[in-house]
Amino acid sequence: MTLQWKVFATNAAVLVLATLVLVLTPLTVSFPIALAEMVALAGGLVAMLALNLVLLRRAFGPLARLTVVMRDVDPLRPGERAAIDAADPEVAELTAAFNDMLGRLEVERRDSARRALAAQEQERVRIARELHDEVGQALTAVVLQLDRAGRDTDVAMRDELVQARESVRSSLEEVRGIAQRLRPEALDDLGLPSALAALTNDVTRRTRLPVQRAIAPGLPALAPDEELVIYRVAQEALTNVVRHAAAGRAELSLGVRDGRVELVVRDDGSGFDPRSAPQGAGLLGMRERSVLIGADLEVTGATGRGSSVRLRLAPR
Repeated sequence: MTLQWKVFATNAAVLVLATLVLVLTPLTVSFPIALAEMVALAGGLVAMLALNLVLLRRAFGPLARLTVVMRDVDPLRPGERAAIDAADPEVAELTAAFNDMLGRLEVERRDSARRALAAQEQERVRIARELHDEVGQALTAVVLQLDRAGRDTDVAMRDELVQARESVRSSLEEVRGIAQRLRPEALDDLGLPSALAALTNDVTRRTRLPVQRAIAPGLPALAPDEELVIYRVAQEALTNVVRHAAAGRAELSLGVRDGRVELVVRDDGSGFDPRSAPQGAGLLGMRERSVLIGADLEVTGATGRGSSVRLRLAPR
């Protein structure tokens, strides 16, 4: 029965019931109406309205449940679908259409995110190359010039030139570090384990935060975009630890659990409640990247007890 006929049948049943009550009971209405008759009519009207409400709520129940599912759907948690109620053909058709729309949106979102990530990585490569080749070479030339000038000048100016040379050398190292973080060469040349090792070493060197690393040997082969997403999630998670956690140490592990590759980054810092904390750009970026490769991202934490980021994916 379609929704239209369900509503019609509900209202018809109420009207038929009211008619039968009037026909089969000794109720009468005089003119002018008596108080007892008015009370009886008012009670009958309330009963009819209540019965109609109950029956209509039951008829529209599948739509209400579908509305709840529509409101709860999160684009960053793909795969959620509404249950199809086969008892109502129209609601079942609407639910199937909604599920199909979700599938198309997820495919489009994944494709657009993949294109955006590829464009972003190409821009990172270009900027890193320019920093390394142009800015880096220019700073190297300045260091050499200052070094040569320091040898040729008198003693009074030599100390100032040495200080200037060391400042430029420090800036050169910072530029090289930025270029490396933009696009790590180890990820392209040596693979994900070496890139994660270099990442943890770099974090410890720059911030003095001890990062304990545990990377299991014999990891399954991963696609380039999967390796890139794992690296970026680890990078963003460690960046958040350094900026916000006030941690004494951090841990990074990469291994296989229940047939799925699992990345875990945890710390012993101040922690936070993921349910009430604002969703910053870093956390949203990690979630969007995990959707790109079909991975599950779980962020847990508690105030005063640290936090953890867990990424799990099944290799293709």
